Amino acid sequence: MIYITLIKNKNKIVSLEATGHSGYAESGKDIVCSAVSAITQTLILGLEKVEKLKVEKLIDENIPHLYVGIKGLTEQEINKAQTLMQTAAIGLKEVAEGYKKYIKIKEIIND
Repeated sequence: MIYITLIKNKNKIVSLEATGHSGYAESGKDIVCSAVSAITQTLILGLEKVEKLKVEKLIDENIPHLYVGIKGLTEQEINKAQTLMQTAAIGLKEVAEGYKKYIKIKEIIND
């Protein structure tokens, strides 16, 4: 099972964390893990290379575990990151909708 946690402050996503294997298929043939990996890695690339933001990130392929956070950025930078953060969240929710037995998404709101 892949567990995804989205943390929101004032209706803005400030971090995204994904942990675990989906168990859909063996490693290298698991389309669910591939989809989650592609979305989350593209999120990080977009934040760093397109928006030029310095984000908190942790990637551990052994667990697997990926974390990306924008909590330490200015309000203007957080606003700049929202299109990418929200687009990634939508993409992950769509994958989860199609593969409910393999992905769980939790949203935590800290307003």
